[in-house]
Amino acid sequence: MTTPQTVIATWLLGVAAQFERLGIAFDELGAGLGPLTRGLAAPTRQLQLVQVRRLWQRAATVSGDPLLGLRVGAGLPLQAMNVLTLVVMHSATLRDALGRCVRYQQLVSNSGRFRLVAVPGGTRMVYQITPCPVPMHPAQVDSLFAGFLTMLYRCMPDGRRPAAVGLPGTDNALQTVYAQHLECPVVLGGNDIYMQFDDAVLDTPWPAADPSLLRLLLGRADAMRQAQGRTDVLVDQVIAAVAAKGYAQARCETVARSLDLSARTLQRRLADCDTSFRQVVEGARMGEAVALLADASVPLSVLAERLGYAEPSAFSHAVRAHFGVSPRALRADMAKSGAQPG
Repeated sequence: MTTPQTVIATWLLGVAAQFERLGIAFDELGAGLGPLTRGLAAPTRQLQLVQVRRLWQRAATVSGDPLLGLRVGAGLPLQAMNVLTLVVMHSATLRDALGRCVRYQQLVSNSGRFRLVAVPGGTRMVYQITPCPVPMHPAQVDSLFAGFLTMLYRCMPDGRRPAAVGLPGTDNALQTVYAQHLECPVVLGGNDIYMQFDDAVLDTPWPAADPSLLRLLLGRADAMRQAQGRTDVLVDQVIAAVAAKGYAQARCETVARSLDLSARTLQRRLADCDTSFRQVVEGARMGEAVALLADASVPLSVLAERLGYAEPSAFSHAVRAHFGVSPRALRADMAKSGAQPG
């Protein structure tokens, strides 16, 4: 759904570079994860979500470093957040910057959402993880927060820092180490994931912010957000039409007709979104497959039939192509990762 120039892809490419810097071969981690190994997103957001989370689970297992997420996030270049970095840089205050992070964060990642909550004496920026059969590894959360905070620290005057940060963490005994890395008090293992700032920090003017440049940057960010929205709407419409007809019976011509489009127009619009009808259908199949595999009571043969595969072997081949393992192994992986914290 994206190209390497979009924000999600540049973030992923930045993460890949940090994995390599830390001695973790990204190509090996991404084996079987399809287009993500080339820095591109999957054809549906649900499949992208699954693939990126499995990537982080693999990296955490290979590394064994409880601070992996902090090291990756802190090492990300400013370019990793694309236009969002520049929007933050030229915001007038931290309060303005956080509001824009909330507005445009979905350009960077669909693993979760930020929201701002008023607290006595300040504001808490709370992170809500997007529900998915594959859980988000704590290291991935750490990387997101370390990346955002590193960017903010380069803009905030006088070395000001958050009043507190709350993270799931992998080991509560590392709380002091986390605090040293993030340069602020840290709470590990709590129910809330957040960064909290006092009002004085939020409202201190930022030097060198350029309001004229900011207006141009906000226009660019809004255009990217709208383009992402149009892509999501079109892909969601195709997925809904395919699901209504059934995976085995759905054809581009009949789906296009149900959307009051010609097949050629539908294919052209999907191509404008850097995908195709076949890719969207297969992405939707794999996204639903992950949800069904999470239910151990559903036999694989029934699952394959429900997703429109003529033979269980065809379903197994498709799962291997997308995830690098068999359906049975993927089910076991998800059962194991579901027991992890976070």
